[in-house]
Amino acid sequence: MLGHVGHVYSAGTPWAHRALQDVNVTFDDGSRVVVVGPNGSGKSTLAWILAGLLVPSEGDVTLDDGPLSIEERHTAMAFQHARLQLLRPTVAADVRFGLDIDDAAVDAALGDVGLDPDRFRARRIDELSGGEQRRVALAGVLVRRPRVLVLDEPLAGLDAPSRESLVQVLGRLPTGLTTVVVTHDTEDADRIADRGLVLGDSRIVADGPVAEVLRTAVTS
Repeated sequence: MLGHVGHVYSAGTPWAHRALQDVNVTFDDGSRVVVVGPNGSGKSTLAWILAGLLVPSEGDVTLDDGPLSIEERHTAMAFQHARLQLLRPTVAADVRFGLDIDDAAVDAALGDVGLDPDRFRARRIDELSGGEQRRVALAGVLVRRPRVLVLDEPLAGLDAPSRESLVQVLGRLPTGLTTVVVTHDTEDADRIADRGLVLGDSRIVADGPVAEVLRTAVTS
């Protein structure tokens, strides 16, 4: 999917900064991947490129035999600060925002993220807890049926019950959906991913089974 991808911010200026260099990685359909690395390693840049929100300076990002495209709904992203992603006053209105879908589709999306439609459909966004807001934001991207879902720090800052609820949701996302979780938090990585990528100095420095890769990253 990514071939010789690199990215330089403010290229051609005195403030040029390289965030990624020669990244080559392929994701199988339905794979569940966690991406970790220290601050400045390029995780956020990789996430934005995979989500179709940033065009890399170098290389190609493809799906099947064509370019990965957010406009074609190939890909979607759920952000850490979910409140910024929720644009309508009620849960149902936000899930269906921009789509011509019926109540059954909204209810199915809420069920996919572990929210009872009868309890949450009419709730106001500002009445929700942080964990509930993240799940509503996730429902709003899942209902679009992307093929690739990028999650930015989905577990950060949640209390224990909210965290456990979201871990369970992430562990049972629809079959065939490729998920890429970018995170500093590796505590439950083996419950939400099968494969791990470690970034360092703007490159992929480890790639393999999640428990093995993260164990190597911690001890190296």
